[in-house]
Amino acid sequence: MNKISLEKKSGYFVSCIEQIPDPCKGIVIAVHGFSSNKECATYQVLLKKLPAAGLGMIGIDLPGHGREKSYEETLRIEGCKESIAAVEKYIRCTYPALPIYYFGSSFGAYILGLYLSTREHAGGRAFFRSAAVNMPELFIKENPSAEEQEMLNQLHERGFFYHSLDRAHQPVKITQGFYHDLAENDLFAIFDPARFGSNEVAMAHGLKDAVINPRKARAFAEKFHIPIRFFENEGHSLGSAADTPEQVADLAIRHFTGNDSMG
Repeated sequence: MNKISLEKKSGYFVSCIEQIPDPCKGIVIAVHGFSSNKECATYQVLLKKLPAAGLGMIGIDLPGHGREKSYEETLRIEGCKESIAAVEKYIRCTYPALPIYYFGSSFGAYILGLYLSTREHAGGRAFFRSAAVNMPELFIKENPSAEEQEMLNQLHERGFFYHSLDRAHQPVKITQGFYHDLAENDLFAIFDPARFGSNEVAMAHGLKDAVINPRKARAFAEKFHIPIRFFENEGHSLGSAADTPEQVADLAIRHFTGNDSMG
């Protein structure tokens, strides 16, 4: 596994991990969830499973995430999309003959959905794991809790606050600009994976997901005719059972390689 840092058009950098087998049948761009990073457990499973299936992987740190150069950039949605675009450019230049695929977890799947719908891109297949299809609703609420109201107070008083999903994740700086981005980017309204060519998407979600309501995931999948595999006893991490992460990776591999059975 190699660590690389790619410069973006904005002058910021995207920090990445790269593992490319030889021979290689294609490369997966992996995008982590909110307040996670390229050292996450999901990436570790992909680094094990994808090369064994003849697929390479480049996992990124989103802006404001991780502990390397990506952390220096404030989290904004366009910056996230630009990070993916920089990795695509690198793949097209370095491995021009190889197809590109996408794997997104939670917030990363939300970003990938926006990316595929609003930017020209080279990949043709994407896999969404625990997709945050209703990401704006996690921040923009009519009746915020006391804790959420305190964060909003900080936002109004100093223009930002720090937030993470739980204590195991590194806090991320949230700005008024990011709130504006969320308000302008409803994935249910924007998603159009065929806009820039044929894109085939598949999903996996836990029926006990307490972060992203499985009913939202089902509604999204039904609206856009996306095959989805539900894991009955799994929550948002899809990791309650020891073998679930590898099952999810296997589903993604079958999707990328053309065997689309979601059984």
